[in-house]
Amino acid sequence: MPHDHLHVRDLDPVLPELNSYAPQTPDSDLVKSTSPVTQRDDTDRDKFVRKIVRLIVVASALVITLYVWGIIERHPRTDDAAARANVVGIAPRVSGQILTLNVQDNQAVKEGDVLFEIDPEDYRLVLEKAKADLATIDQQLAQAHSTLQRLEPLLPNGFTTAENVDEARTKETTLQAQREGALATINLDGLHLSYCKVIAPFSGRVINLNISAGAHVSVGVPVFSLLDTSKWYVIANFREAEVRHMAPGSNATVYLSSAPNQRFRGRVQGIGWAVKPEGEIDLPFGGVPYVKRELNWVRVAQRFPVRIEVENPDQNLFRMGASAVAIIDGPPGK
Repeated sequence: MPHDHLHVRDLDPVLPELNSYAPQTPDSDLVKSTSPVTQRDDTDRDKFVRKIVRLIVVASALVITLYVWGIIERHPRTDDAAARANVVGIAPRVSGQILTLNVQDNQAVKEGDVLFEIDPEDYRLVLEKAKADLATIDQQLAQAHSTLQRLEPLLPNGFTTAENVDEARTKETTLQAQREGALATINLDGLHLSYCKVIAPFSGRVINLNISAGAHVSVGVPVFSLLDTSKWYVIANFREAEVRHMAPGSNATVYLSSAPNQRFRGRVQGIGWAVKPEGEIDLPFGGVPYVKRELNWVRVAQRFPVRIEVENPDQNLFRMGASAVAIIDGPPGK
């Protein structure tokens, strides 16, 4: 039968239409089929980038650390430092009662200002007595000289003896010596009278004044202290291993804790050659500076005091004992 046997060529016109009804694979399925591989590639790439970043960070930190260590090694610094200035105890050279007190605590004074005055009446009376004694001696000396002048012409004619002349000459010589002593006494008494006015030996600030007018003062006993504000320096304690990086004359930089943004120039005046060792008791008291070797219960290297003279101190910022930071700029140039 013609319809029982079909040839492929008979179906060719129908195949395109049949293919239109065949199921199609969507693009999403293709994406899903490739998604795991792509995700693994992205993850590996991220891990690699993170490793590179970590290596760069570690290398940068190492380079910075070595750089900073090199700077610190060549330019030692310490915050174990304090501002210092010379302090002189103002002690009277005569005893007596304070008549007038012209200063107050922390007051700025100039060289030559009268700080206080001791009652001068006793010393004035002593001076007047010395002057009266000198007048008496002058009168006796004039009389002895007149006697000698009168006896000497009489000796050749035998109207007097050589013994009388020698006695008159000895008396004049003795009175002349007494006059010299009286003049020295007058000068000394006048000096004591001038000591009743205690003047400032230099410009500075009065510190630790705890006395009033009417108090009795004694010779050599300080009444208060005077801070010399004309010259400031910093005592900085450096570790013994850092001392080799500095020498007298080395430039330095100083910062005060009260003014951290202000820099002061300095120069190393000297490096301490002696500190009191731990446990030593055979050294004179106060003869050698003492620097603690413990810091927060941790034993540290021995430190030596380095004196840095400040070249441009600010009189309104520098105070005795103020905390400071010192940085050594390096050994002095040859």
